[in-house]
Amino acid sequence: MSDINVIGLGYVGLPAAVMLASNGHRVRGVDVNPSLVESIASGDVAQSEPDLSIRLKEVLNGGQFTTGICPLNADVFIIAVPTPVGQDHSPDLTFVLNACRAVARKLSEGDLVIVESTIPPGATLGEISNALEESGLAAGTGFSLAYCPERVLPGNIVKEIVENDRIIGGIDEKSTVRAAHLYRSFVTGELRETDAATAEMVKLAENTYRDVNIALANNLANLSESVGVNVWNVLEMANRHPRVNLHTPGVGVGGHCIPVDPWFLVAADETSSALIRTSRQVNDRQPGIVARLASEAVGNVKNACAAVLGAAYKANVTDARESPTTDLALRLADHGITVTVTDPYVTSFVPDIVPLDDALRGADIAILVVGHTQYSHLDPDRVARVMRGRTILDTTNTLDREAWEHSGFIFLRYGDGRSTQ
Repeated sequence: MSDINVIGLGYVGLPAAVMLASNGHRVRGVDVNPSLVESIASGDVAQSEPDLSIRLKEVLNGGQFTTGICPLNADVFIIAVPTPVGQDHSPDLTFVLNACRAVARKLSEGDLVIVESTIPPGATLGEISNALEESGLAAGTGFSLAYCPERVLPGNIVKEIVENDRIIGGIDEKSTVRAAHLYRSFVTGELRETDAATAEMVKLAENTYRDVNIALANNLANLSESVGVNVWNVLEMANRHPRVNLHTPGVGVGGHCIPVDPWFLVAADETSSALIRTSRQVNDRQPGIVARLASEAVGNVKNACAAVLGAAYKANVTDARESPTTDLALRLADHGITVTVTDPYVTSFVPDIVPLDDALRGADIAILVVGHTQYSHLDPDRVARVMRGRTILDTTNTLDREAWEHSGFIFLRYGDGRSTQ
């Protein structure tokens, strides 16, 4: 059993802290947001994660888990704070380095520090090690240091944090072995031991792979629009090839990882990352492309209004971080179109989330951005009674064209090659 401080109680840190506490460790969850700390201490979980609330209350009641705004002395410190990118797409390590300096003030000889936050290649042995060494202890000899990136999917974190394979990368063999021993206390997936730099690259490569694949799908969708081919048929047929796994196109890429992590590689070496940069630019252009299609669809309608269906970054989750809906709303406004946004899962967003009927009321076009299960059951006749116009743009290949056209709608599906005809 270890005394552990988990720094950062967000989508990754809180589930990690709870799972460690559930498996015999004494855990203190630390976050600089006092209201979040207070909420978690009372058993409230903002995340929509199955079983997390139940497990949190169990470890709180059992005394294995406590919370606070500052680290305390411990055997192990796990850093799981955000690492955003700036306006110029350069990695911003402010939160990570602040967390490291807070840990350094409590670091004792022989402690273990593990970083789970996404970081640029070389950061563990560079900026992070330097910040921790403000403790007066040397990384490797005075304390152990490892990088272990998270591999979880919002909406399924409690399961995946246990069952997924993990990459354990220490700055030396001792650090790797110690970190692996800790994760074996609750992870049933395979632990792959390596060095810190390799672990950093693995995390970035995983999300960059998906970003590049999505960019290819978006390129294919835009090409299909140009030449009058249905990209959804193309993808379905191409993926029947035994060695092809094309992703799907859409309004853009969201979530905290995929639209952010590739920029860490671009910043590390701009010359060698041309494909990665281009993919990021392709995906970032998607909201503008969809906004243009919507603008062309409403034509010269005065005071046109668009109802945007979906604010989460993917289907059936509450997570709206880096959602492309934000940029889509801005691009629609550039075309003079008023925007309302609705989502059955997301409660806090800009623009404000409104109920479905309120979003549709008086709209000239409805744009399906996220393929939530609820939207596949939308009744076209009901929608027609609320909207002012009769145009719907499906960017997710979710809706039944025949049903909507039967209800009098002009039905547009992004990438099906019909919008240019």
